[in-house]
Amino acid sequence: MFQMNFFRLTRSLGLGQVLSLILSLFMISGFSIRASASPSITLSQDQKMSDLQQLVSMIKSGYGPLQYKKENFSIDVDSLHSLYTEKILKTQSNGEFYYSLIRFIAEFHDGHFSASLPTSRMASLPFDVDLVQGHVLIDKINRDKLNEKSFPYAKGDEIVAVNGHPIGEVLNDLQRYRGLGFSLSEKRITAMALTTRNGMRMPVPSGEVVFSIRRGLSNVIDDVKLNWEVTGEAVDEEFSELFRLTLDRATPKSADYDDLSIFDLQAELENPSVEKSFRCSGVSRIERPKSATVIMEKPFVAYYYSTPQGNIGYLRIPHYSPERDSEKGESEEESGRAEETRFRQYEYAVAELEKNTVGLVIDQDHNCGGSVDYLHRIVSLFVQQEFIPMQFQFLANKQEYLNFSSWAAGTPENTIARQQLEIVRDLVKDSWLQGKFMTPLTSIDGVKLFQSNKITYTKPIVVLIDEMSGSGGDAFPALMKGLGRAKLLGTRTMGLGGHVTEQPALYYSQIKAYMTKSLFYRPDGVAVENNGAVPDYPYEITRDDFIYGYHGYRQFYTQKLLELVAQK
Repeated sequence: MFQMNFFRLTRSLGLGQVLSLILSLFMISGFSIRASASPSITLSQDQKMSDLQQLVSMIKSGYGPLQYKKENFSIDVDSLHSLYTEKILKTQSNGEFYYSLIRFIAEFHDGHFSASLPTSRMASLPFDVDLVQGHVLIDKINRDKLNEKSFPYAKGDEIVAVNGHPIGEVLNDLQRYRGLGFSLSEKRITAMALTTRNGMRMPVPSGEVVFSIRRGLSNVIDDVKLNWEVTGEAVDEEFSELFRLTLDRATPKSADYDDLSIFDLQAELENPSVEKSFRCSGVSRIERPKSATVIMEKPFVAYYYSTPQGNIGYLRIPHYSPERDSEKGESEEESGRAEETRFRQYEYAVAELEKNTVGLVIDQDHNCGGSVDYLHRIVSLFVQQEFIPMQFQFLANKQEYLNFSSWAAGTPENTIARQQLEIVRDLVKDSWLQGKFMTPLTSIDGVKLFQSNKITYTKPIVVLIDEMSGSGGDAFPALMKGLGRAKLLGTRTMGLGGHVTEQPALYYSQIKAYMTKSLFYRPDGVAVENNGAVPDYPYEITRDDFIYGYHGYRQFYTQKLLELVAQK
């Protein structure tokens, strides 16, 4: 993999060229030139190396995709350990060290494998952006802080440069802090972070920043000066000036080479207000046809609309964790009731759609996953026969054996559920004692076949997918396609292929990592990690979709679904 080393580069340049390069690098990501506050306690080199070694040991002993990443994408923990040892030994402050560790984890290109720096520091600007067909477009603008006179721009206007640097270069710079299972997902989430930076994930800028903005589709480009609004306390996570200037400029490597949730990721997206009303939510961003008959609007949208070939149904599925729709502070029993209630509401919607439509569109865009069991229940609404549940490989170690032992012991005796968990427990133990790193394929709770629901949808289905859907949002469309129950339409999903668990904080930095502990597979035997679910009908959201209610998107998926209806 190509990497540019700043120190090697500067050896071939004269002093004037070096200073010019330094100033250029310094301004690229919106950082202002200012002195950093010196922390009262600076970590020693031994302490930094201790944290790095602790993280590497966690990866070698407990990162499920470890061998998979090395064999398929040449992502090798030992090589990265050597590379980042050199980088970290050159750090001069705690902040330099902290963000080096963030970048180390991002090298694995795994959205479930992430780190959170303990800081309250954030910087934001009063407008949001999104990535549409490779262009960074303005989304929402806070008119309480930016009136039209001072900021005469609208949704769909394009950011083409930051501080004089092309937007692609700026995104590449920021993308090194965000490792996901798909390069397009990385780029889009990075673009969303362009105007809001969370210090937990990436460096926080301050001072003045200059955006070059293209109005509409014209050639008119304005330079607009704004000031970062910085909140939270800068304790010791600041960069020294030198380190900010010596970040290598390599383009990030592409990743194209019982909980399946990315809620932790979604909660920490640097810009939580972008499409806030849609991400992981039951509302729809797609403008409803005027002829639509509404089945329900809350907690998720369901309706059908007329076409010359019959009514087409629309059903929104935003996640597979219905307890998130419930009131905070509910008991476990109340959350359990919420799950059952939500499933029955989906069952009702499916029954109405079965009676009144010739085909169905399931909108799973921006889906952020959830419970494996609940996901299987949702799948059961759309198949007419028993089906093989998602297949997993688990870590073959003592801790996983004890985990499954505990889950089995907590399940009533003399039940099928306990017997099945004991089978998985024994599979983990046998694999561990044989010195294997991962188990053979099995379901997460030992169930060999999942039953179809009594009420099902029997007609053609198109599932909408995008690069903002991950984990359970990868699994549902992969299962539907693998079972022959749906065609997929849109862009490839994130490719987050396992369940995630929280790790102990690193001793000195107190950085907390969240690590992938398993691998799960599509019905075709391909690992979901870095592969996701792939569309049968590719479609990329356009600028017109983004601005005008996604009419073109709706027209395209309606056409493709009606083609399936005609083939039936």
